[in-house]
Amino acid sequence: MSEPSRRVYERFEDLPILLVHAPERGRVLLRRLRGRRPLFVCTVAHTETAEIDGLSGAGATAELRRLTAAADVEALEHGRPICMAGVPSNPGGAPGPVIITLAGLRLTGLESVAIDAGLRVKPQAETLVVADRWGGSIVTGRAVPHAAELFARGLALAPSLAARADSLLLAESVPGGTTTALALLCGLGVPAWGMVSSSMPENAHPLKERVVRQALSAAGLDGTGYPGSALDVAAAIGDPMQPFVAGLAFGALPTTPIILAGGSQMAAVLALIVALARERGEPLDLDRLGIATTGWVAHDPTADLAGLVARIADVPVLASDLDFSVSRHVPLRRYEDFLVKEGVGAGAAAVVAALVAEADHTRLLAAIERVYEQIYGLDVAPS
Repeated sequence: MSEPSRRVYERFEDLPILLVHAPERGRVLLRRLRGRRPLFVCTVAHTETAEIDGLSGAGATAELRRLTAAADVEALEHGRPICMAGVPSNPGGAPGPVIITLAGLRLTGLESVAIDAGLRVKPQAETLVVADRWGGSIVTGRAVPHAAELFARGLALAPSLAARADSLLLAESVPGGTTTALALLCGLGVPAWGMVSSSMPENAHPLKERVVRQALSAAGLDGTGYPGSALDVAAAIGDPMQPFVAGLAFGALPTTPIILAGGSQMAAVLALIVALARERGEPLDLDRLGIATTGWVAHDPTADLAGLVARIADVPVLASDLDFSVSRHVPLRRYEDFLVKEGVGAGAAAVVAALVAEADHTRLLAAIERVYEQIYGLDVAPS
């Protein structure tokens, strides 16, 4: 079987950053952000949608997927998870993307904030708790009944976070989140079938479509439009992260550049932001807004992030051009097989490391390998 051809994107200057969508707007945003120090904000949540077998590779079993978000938060604070050995890993053996995030944050010295928007397993780490319940399965048609409250809390918190930095990187850790992203996108009338990415190389599009069509039916939606508010759609078939991060972005955009740190999941948040702005009759400054992800998402042969975002808004999509093919660690090289791809703001953290610390391919990979070796107790001499 021949290897799929890689999509070709323009590069931003001499840095390992790809301009995936709206390149001119992307250049303007990157030049605005270059040398600035953003605040990294990671919102974590659990959705029972992740417990449907076959949907998520963010943990080998449903039990481990319940630990993933907590372990990611612990790693951000302590340098390694407390609730499990190692980091949350794909069943195929690739370590979770928090190792990339940690390396990016260490290269730049950025401050990070973790926000609990509804976890089933609480981390042994400091979090700002904004919800006391996690999300239900989207197939119930009432997955996040408190979506409007989550949006309001994000909106209220935004000014204080925006005041702490030049810009905000809004990241997430929500296993099963590409399926809830597909549901929210289709519920908002964005035809996203077959376009969202996955933490698994084969991408379970048929299963995702069956689950999402069941969710749409349960919610009384047909995938072409919706009555009421966009928050009603999120309440029916979303996950807790989506309305909260939409609130953060909506509240901060008037004064602060925002990078939605992720792939398909942040495309769904973008769709929610755009829909709410339209409902409220409020303008969106698209020059302050972008999505940043990894090259594995941008090149994913089973998805189309650029095409998906083009159906939502003329917002730039940026990608860190990470390359693990020459890593000395086999589990890291599995990323090149399109395992894992993104999460915990990995792509955005690497993009900012290039912008702020001028980290090139070699320096990025070396920093990521050091994090991996420290977490797994590997005594490897520098090559």
